[in-house]
Amino acid sequence: MRRSLVALSLAFVLSLWAGGMALAGTQWCVVDPVIVVNGRSSDVQVAFDQANVPSLSGPVAFRFHVPSDSRASVTMPASAVPYTVQLLYDLPPVSNRSSATVTVDTLVKSPVLFPTQTVVAITRTVVVSVSGTSGTTTTISYTLK
Repeated sequence: MRRSLVALSLAFVLSLWAGGMALAGTQWCVVDPVIVVNGRSSDVQVAFDQANVPSLSGPVAFRFHVPSDSRASVTMPASAVPYTVQLLYDLPPVSNRSSATVTVDTLVKSPVLFPTQTVVAITRTVVVSVSGTSGTTTTISYTLK
């Protein structure tokens, strides 16, 4: 009886695992520059279904807005999808250097409408995101502490 229960349980677990593998899901295309403001970094990603890459009509555009008195830089890792980055020092200056607000505008240029997701990894445990649509600018603001 005990062997039967073990065998049945193992068969059930294997069927769940195999079923999960069959539901593979969408393959995402991710573009992700890293911005450092006053020594604090965040990874900004724009993700969309990889099947939509052929419909892109230009590079994915990132526009970073940072405080006017901040020190900022952007690293542009290699990506299968072309992208551009613009860094603007157009937010109000910060009186306290222990935090800085960053606003990011993203635009996935395409005449075909499809969902996009902008995700900001501030730390390993703090992530903010906003959903968008291709052809429309998506904006997200966050604070680096």
